[in-house]
Amino acid sequence: MEVLKTDELCGVRAPGYNYIFRKSDGRAIRWGSTMQEDPFWAPVPELADISISNRCSNGCSFCYRDSRPDGSLMTKEDFGFVLSQIPATFQVALGGGEPTEHPDFIEFLKMSHEAGKVPNYTTNGTRLTREIVEATKRYCGASAVSWSPTAFDAVDEFVRAGVKTNIHFVVSVSTIGEAIRLLQSPEELRHHGVNAIVFLLHKAVGRGKPKDTPTVEQMRPLMVEAFSGEAPVAFDVCSVPHIAAAEKRGEVKVDWHLLDYCDGARFTVYVDEALNVSPCSFVKTSRFTENLRDRPMSKIWVGPKFEEFRRLLRQEPLVCHALSHAKEQDGARVTE
Repeated sequence: MEVLKTDELCGVRAPGYNYIFRKSDGRAIRWGSTMQEDPFWAPVPELADISISNRCSNGCSFCYRDSRPDGSLMTKEDFGFVLSQIPATFQVALGGGEPTEHPDFIEFLKMSHEAGKVPNYTTNGTRLTREIVEATKRYCGASAVSWSPTAFDAVDEFVRAGVKTNIHFVVSVSTIGEAIRLLQSPEELRHHGVNAIVFLLHKAVGRGKPKDTPTVEQMRPLMVEAFSGEAPVAFDVCSVPHIAAAEKRGEVKVDWHLLDYCDGARFTVYVDEALNVSPCSFVKTSRFTENLRDRPMSKIWVGPKFEEFRRLLRQEPLVCHALSHAKEQDGARVTE
């Protein structure tokens, strides 16, 4: 494997896999043995999702991490260790909890930058300070603000500072109508300088409840509005089964060159504040989880637990294997 690093471009080249990432705007291109070939997975993670804490004071009923005001924190030493484990990963998403509640948050942004990685993060925006906004402008490729009645206040702060800013909107049964109303006001989004609305499918993990996760039928109006309206829209990979269903019904037209299914253990990796490593942050079973203190990332990434997750994705790409195996403990299925 060959790793490319310059001030502007980073990349990885390996048999059947090529990847180039441009730091200035976050644009990336990936191809296989030819430009027409799309690799199934990468030899190293392209992006690491790192929870630097499980601390958040908001108490949202749908929090998939069940974050608390006294949630645990990742130390600076452990964060530096995580960065050292991903030398050929050029993007890191710092999460929580609420990442800005970590007392060393700005230092973590700086450490990421100095390690040659472009950080980004999502915030509820309630604890923004001038120092955090300035550090975001200095070190980050982008920021995202979780949707709430006061989200535009935080968006305005970032945009005034010149930070590319998205809105992250958790789509549950109770929020679909609000999501549609937001999409129907593209002029308001433009007024606030929003780059895009990114819809994140509600997950029945942590404090999230199964009854709050929308069905394909419940998502139909949102899908139609998103694909036919003027608002700049993106979806997380968890929403892809709903998009595929809408396309199958002939309700939307989809360019599948711009969409992909679950990228956990394929192109992304998750590390929590205790250094547990799994394909994504929704994994709650030891079947797919190891710890960086026990095994290096290079071994975990190509090891049997991640390979098992990839095998399942090859067989059923539109199934959330994090949730379908959520009631397993120590690799054994727990039946009710």
